[in-house]
Amino acid sequence: MNSSLPLTKLQSKLKDNNIDILIINRSDEFLNEYISPYAERLKYITNFSGSAGKLIVLQNEAYLYVDGRYTIQAKEQINSDMIKSKHLSLFWNNLKKYISKKNCKIAIDPKLHSIKEIKKIQDYMLSSSSTIKFLDLNIIDTIWENKPSIEYTNIFDHPVKFSGTSRIKKLNDCGKFLENKNIDHFLVTGLDNIAWLLNIRANDILYTPLVFSYLLISKKLRPSLYINKDKINDKLKSELEKNINIFQINKIENIFSKLKNYDVVGLDFSTTTYFFLNILEKNNIKYKDITNPIILSKAVKNQTEQIGAINANLRDGVSVTRYIYWLKNKIDLKATSELSASKYLRDLRVKNNLFHSLSFDTISAFGKNAALPHYRVDEISNTYFKKNNIYLVDSGAQYFDGTTDITRTIIIGEATIEQKDRFTRVLKGHIKLSNHIFNKGTKGTEIDHLARESLNEIGCDYDHGTGHGIGSFLSVHEAPQRIAKKTMFDSVELLPGMIISNEPGFYKLNEYGIRIENLVLVRENQNNLLYFENLSWCPIDKDLIKKDLLNDEEVEWLNLYHKNVFDKLSTYLNDKEKKWLKLVTEPI
Repeated sequence: MNSSLPLTKLQSKLKDNNIDILIINRSDEFLNEYISPYAERLKYITNFSGSAGKLIVLQNEAYLYVDGRYTIQAKEQINSDMIKSKHLSLFWNNLKKYISKKNCKIAIDPKLHSIKEIKKIQDYMLSSSSTIKFLDLNIIDTIWENKPSIEYTNIFDHPVKFSGTSRIKKLNDCGKFLENKNIDHFLVTGLDNIAWLLNIRANDILYTPLVFSYLLISKKLRPSLYINKDKINDKLKSELEKNINIFQINKIENIFSKLKNYDVVGLDFSTTTYFFLNILEKNNIKYKDITNPIILSKAVKNQTEQIGAINANLRDGVSVTRYIYWLKNKIDLKATSELSASKYLRDLRVKNNLFHSLSFDTISAFGKNAALPHYRVDEISNTYFKKNNIYLVDSGAQYFDGTTDITRTIIIGEATIEQKDRFTRVLKGHIKLSNHIFNKGTKGTEIDHLARESLNEIGCDYDHGTGHGIGSFLSVHEAPQRIAKKTMFDSVELLPGMIISNEPGFYKLNEYGIRIENLVLVRENQNNLLYFENLSWCPIDKDLIKKDLLNDEEVEWLNLYHKNVFDKLSTYLNDKEKKWLKLVTEPI
């Protein structure tokens, strides 16, 4: 299909319905980052396949807003004659300009936008004569030919031996929260929150073991779970029904039907769609904006989850180390492509105990493709390996005891002086953050600069965050913890038990890209200060290191890290792999 045709049809629909602006988020009705094919409306209209983006469609114009991870990818994928690509940081100011126009009619699907987002738009409209039209049926769905249907998968238990805490204990803690906040009910719509709270998993979202569901927790009533009942086996269903009322998910509009008009429903305006606010207001039910308590509880891993993460990352490190050995010693360059290399790595992971799936689509990027931070190889872009260029692989897996994410940059052949310089500066940033000891109350935004200092010295930087949270057999990108430049979305303080990535990078357009990523666990020392305990174990390519750029402390860190890599992984390797690992982890 002509990539411009869906947009043309959409704009025609806007004209027919007297709509001036349609706002489209890359999202589903659960506000997930990773979404299923049925919800890929943004991709259908624009051909952009990145994991984050916003689209403003006017009757004769369209603007796609993406962050720094996707600026190049967006320009390559969209029809630039029909759609203009802009940085995400410009979205709200630009939208405000459109809204300020007289009698502007804005169409929004309330199922795909958070309450917070809609209220911000409504604030912009206070000084204008513009109006919002909330759609009962998404306009895109009316033109989408052969639209995929939603698919439900089998739901399974995530037992306490992996989760560490029973669903009863978690639900009781939520009940105490309701008492303290003096609210009667709390609506949970985030799929990772529900999965964690009830210790259930499925495969409704690719790479993330989530269950399409909604949950209403009540102070006096049993929790109400809206889910596809047909996908729950009898044993799990029986266990859940001891404490929870279960309803079919297609009856979700009835979720507040048993509530009284004097009840107060708690909603997290940042993570709940406007669809539910509409229902509450239509039924004259009181509501209150509160911070979702589950998000923070989930982010701070209990002892069982921490041990699981340590073990999962160790097994994963063995696989990635074997992969690098193969890259350095065994590959046939002419026969090895980004796709075949990615498959080889997946095959190594599948052999691990407790493996469930990959945690995201592997970024297997050679040469200039590595300059795209979130590059996704396909049959068209698939590049074969050549001598003397960089290969970047960012990958991870879902294990029943933990979620992994690791990035290594490998030189195939000889590196240039510039490549070594930039790699070493990225490494310096990685080490500086790894070594940082900080006070309680510190936010990720307050330490992000540490990872960028060496690059900044020569006028370089990277346009993405330095660290994101990691779930426990859940989302590979987990809120609320993050390390990034301060934006309108400030980060929370880092707490003991949180798992977060450390992944500075550098990208030279059309030439190469560099990123080094390990996962770290926030710990507290005997002086009540916080530090990062490394979880990821895999050699860092010494062929890319310019030693004279490293100070003594950095050299010490690297040598100790590599000693630990060898000590922890060597027992799982064959003789040839072990001999090679010994060589590449020797002190510099």
